Amino acid sequence: MASAKLIGIWSAGGSAGKSSIALGLAAELAAAKQRVLLIDADIYSPSLALMLGLVDHSAGLAAACRIASQDRFNQFELERFSVRVPVGSQEFSLMTGISSSSRWPEVSAERFENLLESIREEFDFIICDLASNLEVGLRQQGSGQERNALTQSVLKTVDQIIGICIADQVGISRYLQQLPELTDLRPKGEVYTLVNRLRSSVLGANAKQQISETLARLGQVSPDGFIPDDSTAFDLALKNARPISLAKRGSAAKQAIELFARTQLLGQRSNLDKRLTKLG
Repeated sequence: MASAKLIGIWSAGGSAGKSSIALGLAAELAAAKQRVLLIDADIYSPSLALMLGLVDHSAGLAAACRIASQDRFNQFELERFSVRVPVGSQEFSLMTGISSSSRWPEVSAERFENLLESIREEFDFIICDLASNLEVGLRQQGSGQERNALTQSVLKTVDQIIGICIADQVGISRYLQQLPELTDLRPKGEVYTLVNRLRSSVLGANAKQQISETLARLGQVSPDGFIPDDSTAFDLALKNARPISLAKRGSAAKQAIELFARTQLLGQRSNLDKRLTKLG
C-alpha cells in the first residue's frame, strides 16, 4: 500500500483563510474518492473544530501524539482520536487540534513525526493545517523545547507546501517578507503559492496580472492558483459548520479550490482546466 502524500498548508500571518482552504481541499479530495486525513496542527490558533461546530470534541491531536510516542497508535486509536466529516457520499477524517495554545508542548515535532509514520499508509493524502510563525529560538522556559519546531519540521519534510497569500498590498508584502524564512528551512517538497480573496476592488480590474507581476519581480514566485473573493459563500460555510463545497456548490471560490485540488494535487488536467486557470 502506498504511503500518503503529505501536504502542509501555511500562510504568512493570520486571517489569510488558511484553515478554510485546508478544509476545502480536504473536502474536494474526499469527493474525488481519496482517503484524506486533515490535521489541525496550528499550535497557536487551532480553528478547524470550531469551523465544523465540534465544540465539545476533545483535543484529538494532543492525545494521538501522546499515544504515538509510546508506540501504541493503531487503527482503533485513529478512529478514537479523529472524527469523520461527510462530503456527499464520501467522507474525510479530521484530527482536531489542541484545545488551548498553552498545550503546545504536548505536540512536539518528534511526537508528531511518530504519529505521521503510524498512520501514513492508511490514507492517500494527509493535510496539515500549520501555524504561520516560523521564528527560530522561541523556547519553553525550563525545558528548552522550541515553540515552532513542529511547524518547521513539517514544512521541511512534507511532499508539498501550499503557501496562502492574500490578494492585497498588505497580504502580498507580508507573504514576500516571510517567504525567505520558509526558504531557509530548505523544504524537500515543492512550494505552491495560492492567492486568496482575489478581487478588483483593491487592485483594479487587472488585479491578477498585478499580483503575478509583483510576486515574480520581488520574490521570483509564480502563483499556482487564485481563489476569488467570495465572502458570502465562506460566511455560509461557517454559519452551517460545513466545508465551502457543501455550503454553496455554485461558489466561484469553491470551483477554484476544486480546480486547484484536481490539477495541482491529483495531477488531472484538461484543456478546459487550462482555460479556466487563465480566466480565473
